Amino acid sequence: MYFQRLIERNPQLLEAALSLHQNGRIPPNTWIIDLDMIVENARILFAEAMRLGLTTYLMSKQYGRNPYVSALALANGLYKIVAVDVTCSLMARRYRLPVGHMGHLNQIPRHMVPAMVAMRPDVITVYNVEHARWIDSAAAALGIVQDLLIRVYAPGDVFFDGQEGGFRESEVAAAADAISRLRNVRLVGVTAFPCVRYNHRPDEKTEVTPNMHTILRAAAKLRELGIEVKQINAPGNTSAVIMPMLAHDGATHVEPGHGLLGTTPNHAFDGTLPERPAYAYVSEISHHVGDRAYAYGGGLFFDGYITGSAVGALVGSTWDEARDNGVEFLQDIQQIIDYHVVLRPGDRCKVGDTALLGYRTQMQMTRSYIAPVSGVSGKRELKLHYLFDHACTALDEHFDPVDPATVRQHIDELVASYA
Repeated sequence: MYFQRLIERNPQLLEAALSLHQNGRIPPNTWIIDLDMIVENARILFAEAMRLGLTTYLMSKQYGRNPYVSALALANGLYKIVAVDVTCSLMARRYRLPVGHMGHLNQIPRHMVPAMVAMRPDVITVYNVEHARWIDSAAAALGIVQDLLIRVYAPGDVFFDGQEGGFRESEVAAAADAISRLRNVRLVGVTAFPCVRYNHRPDEKTEVTPNMHTILRAAAKLRELGIEVKQINAPGNTSAVIMPMLAHDGATHVEPGHGLLGTTPNHAFDGTLPERPAYAYVSEISHHVGDRAYAYGGGLFFDGYITGSAVGALVGSTWDEARDNGVEFLQDIQQIIDYHVVLRPGDRCKVGDTALLGYRTQMQMTRSYIAPVSGVSGKRELKLHYLFDHACTALDEHFDPVDPATVRQHIDELVASYA
């Protein structure tokens, strides 16, 4: 369904992707990101957040922490980056991008705490008092006071497997007391994840999870204890259509990621949502076996929601050829390593053809290249702004690393051109 939405709502991106691949500008196994659409979607999210009085922390992991995407999103209204792990923080620091929230969903490892606190995030989420103590020590060394959130859960709350953690609701008062005894940290709010249900079917109602009610009760408890609650952070499945529900229920901060990319679960079912799809996957036909064609893989990570499509891939050497040549993507074939995209029927795929696909992913989980491109909308010349490897390193024409300071200079020039 995501690919169908991409075909319907941003076919220009697919046409640009095919052209860049056929001209040798981008290799197979590349995520191409439409920066014009990023700007448009960021402005939509910002306008709705402003209307509702919400603050937006940008979840950068879904697009591989690419600095062009982050910088343009921040320049067009989104506030700061949320670092889901320390790698997000380090990539933001490399390209001089501000981080607002750390420690959620991954706690900061003990010996990396001083470096993370030195980045001066707005808040750091802690799951236990030990991490609060480490942060307090690092903040004391810097002569600052670091604001903290606590992650809170209760029986019946919803977690993704392997992402559990935090203080039990019954522990909130004790946790607040322990943190209050530390001199260089200050408890200012609560968070949980996910705070919004992720729909798997079009008939499922979009609603907050029990987690949201848990953190509201936790915030009320903190207020009873005399603590000023500045943040009720409610991440998960955030887009413009979701924000009114979160604001109504008491959220102060939200964390759009796929909302910026136009690929939340709601976008799979509803082709009228304001944000439009902003990325596609580009590959190349390598060879044939029997009735199957094999394209280069490396980016076949699905994040667990709607991945199916009436058309699995578009294949051809020109856009006129590819847009009418939909083939089946055998996405259920299990591979330990996704060396290949398997397509059928193979006789409609020539060796060297471009293969275009679209599905909901998290790019940081792949070993793909990322190609941020401006000009897809036709309002400016089509331009590739470096090819980035899977580690968020900009590459020159020889696939060698480019100095981050040089990249940042070019980012600033592009940001200014959209103003």
